[in-house]
Amino acid sequence: MVMSRDSDDRAGSLSRPTSTASSPDGSDTKAANRSKANIRVSLACVQCRSKHVKCDATLPACNRCQQEDKPCFYAKSRRGIRDPKKRSLISDKPPATTSGSFFSTSNYSSAAPSVQSLHDLPGGWSVNSQPHASLSPKNEKELLLDLFYSYFQPSYPCLPPRRFFFNHVEANPDAYHFLLSVLNFCGSLYTTQVPSDELRETAYSAACGSLPFTVQSVQGLLILSIAAFGEMKFEHHAGWANRAITIAVELGMNRKSFADGISDSVLAESYRRTWWCLTFQDSARTLCDVGSALSVADVDSDVDLPCEEWEYESGIIPQPISQSQYETQVELGHSEFSSMAYLIDICKIQTDLVLPYHEVPEDKKSEIFERADARICDWLRRVPKWKMNLVDPDGVVDVILYHGVAIAHVNRLRLRQSAPRCGLNIREYFPLGPAKGPDRKGQTVKGFGWNSHPIDIQAANSYCDLFRHPFPTRSLRAVFATGMLRVVLAYLDACVFLGLDSPVFRERINRLVQILSVHGETWPLSRKVAEDIKIVAKEYLTPRTSQSWRPGISEPEAWAAVSSALLSETSNLAPSFNFEPYQQVYQVEGWAMNDTWPASLTDIYHT
Repeated sequence: MVMSRDSDDRAGSLSRPTSTASSPDGSDTKAANRSKANIRVSLACVQCRSKHVKCDATLPACNRCQQEDKPCFYAKSRRGIRDPKKRSLISDKPPATTSGSFFSTSNYSSAAPSVQSLHDLPGGWSVNSQPHASLSPKNEKELLLDLFYSYFQPSYPCLPPRRFFFNHVEANPDAYHFLLSVLNFCGSLYTTQVPSDELRETAYSAACGSLPFTVQSVQGLLILSIAAFGEMKFEHHAGWANRAITIAVELGMNRKSFADGISDSVLAESYRRTWWCLTFQDSARTLCDVGSALSVADVDSDVDLPCEEWEYESGIIPQPISQSQYETQVELGHSEFSSMAYLIDICKIQTDLVLPYHEVPEDKKSEIFERADARICDWLRRVPKWKMNLVDPDGVVDVILYHGVAIAHVNRLRLRQSAPRCGLNIREYFPLGPAKGPDRKGQTVKGFGWNSHPIDIQAANSYCDLFRHPFPTRSLRAVFATGMLRVVLAYLDACVFLGLDSPVFRERINRLVQILSVHGETWPLSRKVAEDIKIVAKEYLTPRTSQSWRPGISEPEAWAAVSSALLSETSNLAPSFNFEPYQQVYQVEGWAMNDTWPASLTDIYHT
């Protein structure tokens, strides 16, 4: 796909002064006109470009669009059409929507749409499935926005709370046209009742055209890039993420003064969160090596830290703390910060220490490793225990802190997994073996037992424990599968390379694949990762009966025997650990067999 990109000069100079940037509200028409003048595109209509098909560039509408009865419009350019008569025929805006409000807030219900139900996995794990019950008779656009706010927004809370957002849209619908098209598309991914194809095409077409330099454009591009990542459209993801970063820096969103200049405190908080969500996604795509021309990490920023989610939802925004204030209070031993502040902190550790680890010279690796691991452990210690519960007495789940804790455990795994085994293609790199292991096919070392590195299993177990909390799996990030892959890899290594094959680890692999499959009902990336894990498990993990099984005893009795044996190893391994959050090396409580478990412990390997 050929995407409309901002000028090369702008894309290559993130440090340019922002004194001429448009106002945060998008009201500066001069900036909007400037942005249109700097968008360069080829002579093809937006519809044809989004479909990767040849366009004859007939004006005012190409032949393909006329034959398919589709609206035809072109993104304006300073180049390509010298004839002023032809240039005047180009429209850079899609046909207007039907008259009236984009949605009616008078009929809006704040209750989350009932499109998913909760089911428990064995051992307290929770996962969601989506029933095919009919949806309530809401206006379709209201429903899609409702779905977006219920399932996408919790993990990427950059938009204002829905009641405030609706007020802004009603006051200035034209400024939100592109953003709303993106929200409609993302909302449609969470239900089978509204087809996504046409909504995807509309959002993609708008993203390929000229966009005003406003925060709403940044938010739309950011959200669309996240969705493209989850749908495995990595080129689209990289292009839109780069463009979002470019516009954000041009606007000056990386500066504290940008949000401080907004009189509406909720809107100002939204702008701060938008910048930080850009940094979260930028760090995630760098880890997966999916292509990045620009990086938020290279941009100087003094943006204040966001508040707690309940404060944001209430609209009563406290005085934000600065990054320097956060660091000072941490040094003084204070630990009461917002969940977003903790998430920002662990992402900085990931960017500054974990990402560079495998790239530094060998003589520097030990130092970086110790610093990174110590910082992660310190972060886990500093988060208050009441926040670590993740679910408050009212049953409200702290999804933001969940992501922070998950990132911490996954990064401990990344530090210990070999550099060649990066990316998303586990089928390609799994045979290479774990760090410091033989670089050969896994089948040749199946019977070879190495001494385990217990922290790998500890981190994987702690990650798995997060799924005992009853939160909707589908509300987790689109990049959720990337961290899950690291955890599954640790268990596969234990079974195949480290001589630790057991029903306990096989069942954990099985359950993680089930969770990925549920998440994959929304995001193809998770579905593909789950399928690849199944293939690897089927090839390298031969079905076997538990070593504790013998004729005359049941599977549950064999399971209990294995669990008991693993627990008995704790006393021998405990002296190797000095990290408080990991007090049990092989925590198997809650994993006991019950009637809902499959008869075979290796059902994943027969699919």
